[in-house]
Parts: sequence; structure tokens; C-alpha cells
Amino acid sequence: MRKNETGQELEQNIAAFVDEVKELLAPEIWQNILLDCSKNELFLLWLLYREKEVNMTRAAEYMNVPLNTATGIVGRLEKRGIVLRVRSEEDKRVVTIQLSTKGMEQILAIINEIMYYGTKVLENFSQEELNLFFRMMDKLKIVMKEEKEKQTQRRKVRKIPIS
Repeated sequence: MRKNETGQELEQNIAAFVDEVKELLAPEIWQNILLDCSKNELFLLWLLYREKEVNMTRAAEYMNVPLNTATGIVGRLEKRGIVLRVRSEEDKRVVTIQLSTKGMEQILAIINEIMYYGTKVLENFSQEELNLFFRMMDKLKIVMKEEKEKQTQRRKVRKIPIS
């Protein structure tokens, strides 16, 4: 919040910013590149890009969802031809998930698009602005981590010993 800015003024400024920026973001970029993926689908694509191959348990843990939810996510991506389920040659009970060729092309397109626009923005920052930007991003991570910890503490059930 800027000094002397009320909550209502902040909300109006944010709304004005979003309205301006949304016109600059071509819908073709977001629809074609992200394939209308959900947050968890994007997380899974990122995990598969980094680790090449994971089992369902690892995928569920990474997305922080139950195993049955992860199975549904993988099923939707598999139906769209983005991921493959591969049965192990050594142990037919073991199934892993991998990016298909289409999935790899998709994640590379997302990364390239982010890198392109990220570079364009950062090129226009002075060194002082860059330093400030990264300090602000560090503070954002700290605040988000603190909030997550608060939520986790609220969820813990207090056990009362019975004698």
C-alpha cells in the first residue's frame, strides 16, 4: 500500500492495473500455451519436466493432493495427449508418468514464453530496481510461508490425554 492510500484506493489501483494489463496479454498465448491447464496440471507438467518420470505417489505429494485426485489429473492430461503412463518392464505393477512429446513441447513453450517476457521486463529495470524487485520477491516468499505455517498450525488437532 502506498503511503496515505486507503484499502478502497488500493483496490481501485489494482483493478485499474489488471484492466490495463489484461489487454496486453494476447489470449492466444494463454490458451495455446497453457492449454487451459489448472494449477495442479501445471505443477505436474513442471514436475515431469524436472524429474522426467515419477510415480503417482510422488505426483500426489508434489501437487499436495490425495492420490485419487492426482489420478484424475493424470487421466485428464493423458486423455489430452500431454502425459503418458508407462508400465515398468521389470515389474508390471509399477506405473510411472512421463511427458509425451506433445507435453514436452508444451512445457518448453511455457518456459520460453515466461523467459521472453521476464527478460523483456527485467531489461527495463535499473540495477537499483532489480535489487529492489528481488528483495520484494524474497519478502513475498517470507509472508506466504508465514501464512502457510499459520494455516498448518490451525489445522493441527490438539490431543488431550485421557487417564
